[in-house]
Amino acid sequence: MQSIADFDTHKILARVAEQFCEDHAPYIEAPAKADAEEQRVVRQFVEALLYEEIVNFQVDSRAMLANDFSRFDAVFDSIYTFTLSGTEFRCLGARRIFERIRIADGSIEIADKNHYREVRIQELIAHLDTGSETKMRLLGELMQTIALCRWNTSHLEHHLTPRRQLNFAELEAAITEGHLYHPSFKARTGFTLMDHIQYGPEAANTFQLSWLAIKSSNVERNFPADDNAFWINELGEETFSVLTQRLAKQGKSWTEFSLVPIHPWQVDAIQERGLAQAIRCGDIIELGQAGDHYQATQSLRTLVNVSHPQKANVKIPLNLVSTSSHRNLQDHFVCTAPTISTWLQEVVAKDKYLEQQDNLLLLSEYAGLLYKPEDENQAKAMDGLIGAIFRESVVDKLQPGEQAIPFTALMLVESDQRPFIADWLDQYGVEAWVNRLMEVMLVPIWHMLVHNGIAFEAHCQNLILTHKDGWPQRIVLRDFHEDMEYVEDYLKYPEHTPKLAETDPYFNTIPLDEGFSMSDIDELRELYMDTVYVLNLADLSFLLERYHQYPEAQFWNRVRHYLEQYRQSGITDSARIDRVGASSKSIIVESLLKKKILNGGTLDYFEHTVNNPLAEVTTEHTTQQLENQVS
Repeated sequence: MQSIADFDTHKILARVAEQFCEDHAPYIEAPAKADAEEQRVVRQFVEALLYEEIVNFQVDSRAMLANDFSRFDAVFDSIYTFTLSGTEFRCLGARRIFERIRIADGSIEIADKNHYREVRIQELIAHLDTGSETKMRLLGELMQTIALCRWNTSHLEHHLTPRRQLNFAELEAAITEGHLYHPSFKARTGFTLMDHIQYGPEAANTFQLSWLAIKSSNVERNFPADDNAFWINELGEETFSVLTQRLAKQGKSWTEFSLVPIHPWQVDAIQERGLAQAIRCGDIIELGQAGDHYQATQSLRTLVNVSHPQKANVKIPLNLVSTSSHRNLQDHFVCTAPTISTWLQEVVAKDKYLEQQDNLLLLSEYAGLLYKPEDENQAKAMDGLIGAIFRESVVDKLQPGEQAIPFTALMLVESDQRPFIADWLDQYGVEAWVNRLMEVMLVPIWHMLVHNGIAFEAHCQNLILTHKDGWPQRIVLRDFHEDMEYVEDYLKYPEHTPKLAETDPYFNTIPLDEGFSMSDIDELRELYMDTVYVLNLADLSFLLERYHQYPEAQFWNRVRHYLEQYRQSGITDSARIDRVGASSKSIIVESLLKKKILNGGTLDYFEHTVNNPLAEVTTEHTTQQLENQVS
């Protein structure tokens, strides 16, 4: 098979259309020069390529080629050179905290005869040392990301005016940036352009859920009340009555059927996966759309209720791949969600320190249901494709004068070329605001780990910050049904470990490390540090240095200060804190691009090792060590 480098533009578009849809083509058509959307995807791909050590590279001082890169920000102080398939590439960048490599947009160049020129995305992928099918899969996802970003830029106004005054739901739509590290941050394999417009968060279009009546024997559920009472409370009597009447017209009732929501896009997407067959044989009855209107959030399959914002967010499966994961609902982790949430709330409720500080809020996943056909083959085909998890809304938890923002917003730069948080930093001072953020965000999550023995996947999308006029108040955690871990003998109250097997016998059969219970505390440390530090606070510290001249070394000294202050407080025994090993010289970080290149599955894990700037050192050497990490 030919390499991608040999294909002309039309052939590339034809191959991409096979993976996606033809309506992407106008936005995939390559302009004469790379635009901002393509440059960002290229930049994030190369950042990950170097950071995850997928290729070897050489680093030289920027001064060697000062004239070639004079138009770029001075924070990018090094020239990175690497080779793919015998061709040399170079770019301007900087190695920062946790060895994160930051590259200047538009600086990535390919050697072409006797000079360098800006590389295009298809050229970069063509030179990867991997098979043609892998190249086409990667190129397809990256081109779809570029295409959807171009559509957003052309048709939406989010990027034209600052978003600082938007409310929580509006921000969930207006934050179009996506993942700040993963290069295929807008890949939605299976979505047409019209699906992106209707069901993606960016256009902020609203829609009703579709509803199915499914034979009760085929529905696993964990509700806080009996079925009818639950649905009346969730939907209101009027909507539940409408659905009941539609079922009655089919000669059926809720004595034999259970009500199940389904995303309207999913209805068409899984017809051939088994839905059509289940409808034909009478196991499932379509009831149509009804009830409140919802809007997608940054996580795509989590929907916020626009009609009644205080009512539940609904997490609902989509038969597509977005970023790195297939967006179904994982069997065994849906109906156990309420059990996990109840346990976590009990842990927080009896924690006197958290009660005193009052800066941690968990949004409970209080109900879950999943379609599980009795036929083994049908169950395999429909695994995780119909179901829902109901999660508390942060809007319903806000105190007077308190507002909520997705934590992602803290890392963003607005159309006025100032950070989203710039006004707050000007009002309170950078150091004071950073200190307050450490108290509100860092310490509670650290406390849950070292004191209670529970680690959360606390990346930006799983966090919400509440504030009063920009002054941080509380950190809100969400999405626990898959993204939480513990080691049983490290739990503060192991006797209260959630009895998951009582909800699902599966948890009596699986080995450690395949559910919530880990075999080693190292696993907890890796989850905490990877998400809280490497792919979260590291982005914030880089932004503060670049736009507010607040050195990264100073930011991470504040992190160290609050961790040490916590240790000295005696809230948690030092020996217990030491068991986490967060001061080790190196840490393991997940390799997201490597997983994407190798087409890893949901449970596959790829990793690389980086130096830990928070490793134990004497106090007088702390500042110098951190400065060395970011220089």
